[in-house]
Amino acid sequence: MKPPHSLLRAMIFITGLVCTSMATATTGYFALGYGAKAMGLAGAVVSNPQDSIAASTNPAGMALVGERADLSLRFFSPIREAEISTSALGATFDVEAKSRRNMFLIPNLGYTSKVNDRLYWGISVYGNGGMNTTYDRNLYDQSSAVLGAFAQGGAGAAATVPEGTTTPLLASAGQIPSASSQVGTVGVDLSQAIFAPTISMRVNNTHTVGASLLIGVQRFSARGLGNFQCLTSSVQADFGSNPSCAFGVADIPSTGLTDNGADWSYGAGVRVGWIGKITPSLTVGAAAASKIYMTEFDDYNELFAEQGDFDIPASYAIGVTFKATPKLNLSFDLHGILYEGVKSISNAGPVPSLVGPVPGPGSGPLGADNGLGFGWEDINIYRIAGEYMYDSKWTFRAGFAVNDQPIPDSQVLFNILAPAVIEKHATVGFTYKPDNSSEWNFAYMHAFEETVSTSVSAFGIPASIEMYQNSVDLSYSLLF
Repeated sequence: MKPPHSLLRAMIFITGLVCTSMATATTGYFALGYGAKAMGLAGAVVSNPQDSIAASTNPAGMALVGERADLSLRFFSPIREAEISTSALGATFDVEAKSRRNMFLIPNLGYTSKVNDRLYWGISVYGNGGMNTTYDRNLYDQSSAVLGAFAQGGAGAAATVPEGTTTPLLASAGQIPSASSQVGTVGVDLSQAIFAPTISMRVNNTHTVGASLLIGVQRFSARGLGNFQCLTSSVQADFGSNPSCAFGVADIPSTGLTDNGADWSYGAGVRVGWIGKITPSLTVGAAAASKIYMTEFDDYNELFAEQGDFDIPASYAIGVTFKATPKLNLSFDLHGILYEGVKSISNAGPVPSLVGPVPGPGSGPLGADNGLGFGWEDINIYRIAGEYMYDSKWTFRAGFAVNDQPIPDSQVLFNILAPAVIEKHATVGFTYKPDNSSEWNFAYMHAFEETVSTSVSAFGIPASIEMYQNSVDLSYSLLF
């Protein structure tokens, strides 16, 4: 049975609508896996493709899963918290907050069709990654209020600042010289979706290759970052018109830093892959994806380095699957994400000074080619998973993944906006196949709580970020 073309168009349209509100942060800001079946295996599917979303990891898998269409929905709940320890200045409280909006719906889908006995074509559409934080308390501004009071009158003055006080309130009371604008609700919203049209070919009975064009779409917005106006390129270049920058305030602020609504970015890259059956019980796979070169976020050209550039990092993956018994597969994967290849992600953030956060040695202002960034490092993800085919109707899965920490202790302050500190994930899942033409799939993931903290943030005082996550994936598959 062949699916109607309207079904494929409808699936892509639904994904295009929903991906604009997705957010995920597991292995850095990439998803742990794509689709319910892959998530049940903690993403260990390089050599063990599961469905037509396989091109999200290894395009060679599209020729090995048969003709099918898959629609998967993830209910994703990240719990994010941040703290800046103003009590180190003599204040009677620390500024801390949890990010609200803790439930997101993330779609993934795919479709494969046979051209001939060896050649398949298809498409995988998936939420690649993202990050959302929304803090009702502006941790930066409320901490700046205490910092300003301390600068004017020492620990005694800092101790008189009531919890929740903002810099505009202190400025209106005459307790500090001036206050920042654009310091309301603070946070960011980054969503990434990838459309991966794919060709996959069985070279012979043991080797399969594939290639995907990766078409990237991004949406980004930022709010409440006015405390960092004096770190932008235009404000620093026009310092004479911004004398209040001596107090951390820009009289003539940048228009490319914050509170500009949603901006969109588009680009393309490629992914190639191979899967080989080395012995009847051992299968090996490998894949590599280029950087996806994206257009710039023009509305945030003085937030991200290189005038708003935010490419999607390159990645690679290798995996082995061992058929331990006729019913049990064991998979082991190593994945790498090259965050250091994108300056806006990997450039170092500000460092502390007597006048507040400033660019460190070799760093430039926000928006410059060497501009301040989030200081992320490349990471490896190590995955192990088991898949047990109980009978013709039921398959059970479990997996565990651990990854390097992308955020160094020294980079905590900026990463209050993107606290992607997760390192360990555990997953379980199952498939129920009621007949030969359909499947129902389920997966649950728990990402264990992780904290990154520093005794001296770029504000000169302690700060910390933490996160844990839960998600549930449901998918339905049509087999043709």
